[in-house]
Formats: sequence, C-alpha cells, structure tokens
Amino acid sequence: MFLFPFMILFSGLLLSLVVHHLNQTFLNYYDFVAFSVVLGGTLLVSIALLPWEYGRDVFKSFGYLFKREKSKFSDVLSKTKESYQTRKLTRSQKPSLYENILVDGLEYIELGFSEERILEILQDQIDMHTRRMKRVGLALRNVAKYPPAFGLVGTVLGLVNIMKHLESASGATRLGSEMSVALVATMYGLLLANFLINPLAEFILKKIEEEEEYADLALEAIKLIKENANELEYTEKMNALVPWGHRYETRNQIEDIAA
Repeated sequence: MFLFPFMILFSGLLLSLVVHHLNQTFLNYYDFVAFSVVLGGTLLVSIALLPWEYGRDVFKSFGYLFKREKSKFSDVLSKTKESYQTRKLTRSQKPSLYENILVDGLEYIELGFSEERILEILQDQIDMHTRRMKRVGLALRNVAKYPPAFGLVGTVLGLVNIMKHLESASGATRLGSEMSVALVATMYGLLLANFLINPLAEFILKKIEEEEEYADLALEAIKLIKENANELEYTEKMNALVPWGHRYETRNQIEDIAA
C-alpha cells in the first residue's frame, strides 16, 4: 500500500481546492527568489545532515515510501511457522530484517552454536540495522527544522526589495502585490517542512519500528526452536508477543503446527 504517496497526493488536492476557492491560480503563489532560497537551502542542509556513510540505508529508507506493504504479523507468523516445521528457510531475493534473522538463526542452530551466542549475535544484528535506519529518519526530522527558517530569509529579502521601491511613484501602488510575493517564501518553508519532510521522517521511523517488532518475533521463534519447545509452548509464547487484535488469528495459524 503506497500510503505516503497517497497522503502527498491528497494534500496536494486539498491545496488545489483551497486555491480554487480563493479564485487564485498557482502562478499567484510562485516566486523564483523564494523558491530558490527555500529549496536550495533545504537541499544543502540535507546533503550536510543525512548520514551518507550509510548511503545504502538512506536510499533503502526512501524505498519504504513506494514499495508495496508486505510485512505484517500474518506474514511473519507464516514464516516462523515454516521455520518451526522444517527447520529450514530459503532467503528471498530482497529479504526483510525478520527473514534474515530466521535464516541466520537456523544456520547457527545447525552449526551447533549455543543459545546464548545465537541470541547475542542476532540481537546485535537487529540493533545495528535499526540504529542505522533510525539515523536516517532522525536526520530527516532535523532537516525539517530548516525550511521555515529559509522561508523567513526569503521573506526578508522580499521585504528589503519592497522598501527599496517605496521611494518610486509606483512603489506604493505595488505594495500589496509585492508583500504577497514576499510572504510566499514563508509559505514554501512551512509547506516543505510540515507537508513533506516531517511526515517523511515520521513515516520512515514508523516503518523501522515495525521492522524491529517483526524481528523480535523472529528472534523469539529462533529461541523456541533452539529449545525444542513443544507446540503448546510455542503457541502461547508467540501469542504473548502479538497485539491483542491478532491473537485469535495467530492462535489459529500456529495451532496448525500441531495438526
């Protein structure tokens, strides 16, 4: 489900309706100086603040916005069920974090690693992945602080230009239109920060939290497999890690193991 692009599209539609209601066109809200100051400044700050040492993770986090929603509790539980039954799992072409935890955990069990060592390695893997990805989301959240400031800079530039033209005869008559153009910069900064960058950062952080939650579920499955837990233990323990709204469905899925 392309939730974020849909949100941006819906926000743009609402803005279009507002502009139409005011009997305006989008050209009334365009100013080259304001656009250049806000967008250019934001791009430079983004280049400076994003953790490019984790370049692959930066682009992967942006990929969350456009890829179809696949990971959910039913899918994760299906994979853990397969792992519990067969003690084997094939890694997909683009594995998610929880799938890597399952595959690697089963390999460590087969190699004879102790339970403590397996859980330690897998937990480190989860922590390192989420730490890198969260750095991207938090960096974007910091970037969102700057567009309003750049918007104010654009507004000040516009006001300075207005003051210079007030001495001319036509300056006073143009004051209203020139003032509206100056305020456009502030609007650009607010829209960029609150309609795009901030929601983008929050969406990425939300997806990372989901990944971590699914990975913890896979980690518990590996622990139970290593302990050779019986079906009842497996069912009850997995249910304890699933939100209440999913527990009945979860119980039905996992109890199929005992059939």
